[in-house]
Amino acid sequence: MASLPEASRSPNNELRSISETLLRISRLLHEHTHKLEVAVEGTYASQSGDARVRLLSDSLNVSRQADLELGRLSYALQRVQQELLGRVSGRTLVHQTFEAPQTFEQEREELTTNITNLQQQRDELETLYDIARVLNSTLEFDKVLSLVMDRVIEFVQAERGFLVLVNPTTRVPEFTIARDKHAKTLPAQAASAQISWGTVRRVIATHKPELADDAQQDDALREQESIMALGIRSIMCAPLIVRNNCIGAVYVDSRIDAHLFAPKHLDLLLAFCNQAAIAIDNARLFANLNRAMQQVQEDKQYMENVFGSIANGVVTTDSEGTITTFNAATQTILDIRASSAIGKNYREVFQALPPQVGLIPLLESASLQHDHGTIINRAIECELPRRGWVNLNVYVSALRDTRNAYIGMALVIDDRTDLKRTEARVKAIRGIFERYVHPNVVQQLIQNPMALELGGETKEISVLFADIRGYTSLSEQRAPQEMMDLINRYLKIMCEAIWEEEGTLTAFQGDALMAIFNAPLPQQMHALHAVRAAWKMRMAVQQYRQEHPQEMQINFGFGVNTGLATVGNLGSQNRIQNYTAIGDVVNVASRLQNNVTDNSILINDTTYRQVYPHVRTGQSFKLEVKNKSAPLTVRYLLGI
Repeated sequence: MASLPEASRSPNNELRSISETLLRISRLLHEHTHKLEVAVEGTYASQSGDARVRLLSDSLNVSRQADLELGRLSYALQRVQQELLGRVSGRTLVHQTFEAPQTFEQEREELTTNITNLQQQRDELETLYDIARVLNSTLEFDKVLSLVMDRVIEFVQAERGFLVLVNPTTRVPEFTIARDKHAKTLPAQAASAQISWGTVRRVIATHKPELADDAQQDDALREQESIMALGIRSIMCAPLIVRNNCIGAVYVDSRIDAHLFAPKHLDLLLAFCNQAAIAIDNARLFANLNRAMQQVQEDKQYMENVFGSIANGVVTTDSEGTITTFNAATQTILDIRASSAIGKNYREVFQALPPQVGLIPLLESASLQHDHGTIINRAIECELPRRGWVNLNVYVSALRDTRNAYIGMALVIDDRTDLKRTEARVKAIRGIFERYVHPNVVQQLIQNPMALELGGETKEISVLFADIRGYTSLSEQRAPQEMMDLINRYLKIMCEAIWEEEGTLTAFQGDALMAIFNAPLPQQMHALHAVRAAWKMRMAVQQYRQEHPQEMQINFGFGVNTGLATVGNLGSQNRIQNYTAIGDVVNVASRLQNNVTDNSILINDTTYRQVYPHVRTGQSFKLEVKNKSAPLTVRYLLGI
């Protein structure tokens, strides 16, 4: 810094020397202040807590204060010079007065201009710093866009502002948001049609800003129909560039004022866009991250729902053997709570199971053989403490990531206990009924095993008995094998008639057969089914005799009765069992067929009362039967 002029110099020269010194000091201070502003409000803005940065900030404040003091000194110097010039007379001083005021005035104006420019630059830097702080105060994409437009309109005093972003996928510029100087959002469709798209596309393509201080007089822009049609006067457009990639453009204009924007405004807009581009890109990345996290959360929830809903048990572990997944089905199958399993090593969790389950050795084998991608399959039949006997299929396999690195194991448990029980029940149903009832009835019993009470139940049934007339004398005329073959042929066609009416064959007693209706499955009109079965049997016997006249003629008698009986399995539990009916209704049906004439059907009054609208019968009559104190009221069936 230069020293002050010597006292021996003339006042005029001395004042000139002081003015020059102040100018040099001002320039040096201006450069120093600018460097401090760049450091404090730019490079180290995020490190305000650092003591060294605070020291730089204090220096910046001192420099700014010195700027103001220099301005005051300059003003004081001007006053001293004027007073001095007013007191001096004579031609020489008049001549000096003629030249000196002009020199001092120029220096004063230059100094004032420098101070004003410095103050303006400082204000602009403070504004840009404030804008950067505001833009970086949120990562919400829509909010950032609104802040960008409001700040840019305020910054350059524009009438309207428009933000256009390049679609990352299609690379096509798309209108995003429009705001006016009153911070009002303009309708998207109308706003999109009110800008010079040619200017926007050109700026995005060239990465260079454009300025038109009077678009109506600009020959290059007047050719654009949108400029003329919309009456746009002043236009500025600057690119939004991040990492040498243009992500869009900021467009501001005025339809009222020409010459609203100057090159200085374009420089400010470009500086603003450099900050806005980073804020927009950060907000977009944050939005993408949020969407990705949301998708991951939804995928996780989806997988948890899948694991929770499937019937198979699913357990997964990490590479250390810690359980990470333990679905609801596993809880039910193994009777272990998920909350006590997740986060623990599988050895600790599964050691509570009986040794026969053997899950720990299976998982240990999978972890040892994971290099080969081994899938271990094992069937387990054992007894669990609270579930009883279970049948499980277990699959264990290693898990790998995209780089084929081992990351854990998966255990899938297929609980086949209910299936095995169902298969056993089906086998039992088939073993009991497939010889006695139509296959359709067997299938219905399999599909709805709960409808069957094998232990025995009391219900109303209809019983049909059929017996060969004169069997003893016929047996004397034929060899046993020939007689058996003949009876089997007749019984076959009679059984088909019973099955057609969904009856159940419960017994073959030598030359007789017994069928019941309304068991094991309920039949709403079981009495009619029994009567129709008897009639079909009679017609089938007559047809067979007509078609085989050369064979021995065999006659049958049929009896039908309806009443209460106990139906169920009869016999040794682990040996031979037979599904049949016991009760007086069975005995009465047997007595009826014993008292009927050849190829006739006798029905008791209990049956007739349920079927009379559907049958033709003879006159009722009384019939005395064995072991019945009162006679029965019976009728012969004449037709259906």
